[in-house]
Amino acid sequence: MSEMGIKQEGPSILHIDNQSAIQVTKNPEHHSRMKQLDLKFFWLCNAVERNIITPIYMRTDQMPSDILTKSLPKVKVDIFGKMLGLTNRATHD
Repeated sequence: MSEMGIKQEGPSILHIDNQSAIQVTKNPEHHSRMKQLDLKFFWLCNAVERNIITPIYMRTDQMPSDILTKSLPKVKVDIFGKMLGLTNRATHD
């Protein structure tokens, strides 16, 4: 955020629906046990260690970003769309 000129107090919150991933980011000793990790993951671990990002657990059914990353049933699309402030303005007769 600072690179964009936005001042911020404290770390950015990153909501994650995988509790194991959160534990690995917070516990550096787990890194050596992980055989194949993408380099992007190590960036995240570094950001957590430096207190730039704080990962927090969010239940999968409360994760509105899934609408952008997964194929979902219409019910979920409607729920997550509302959570994101999106509405269906089209009407069908």
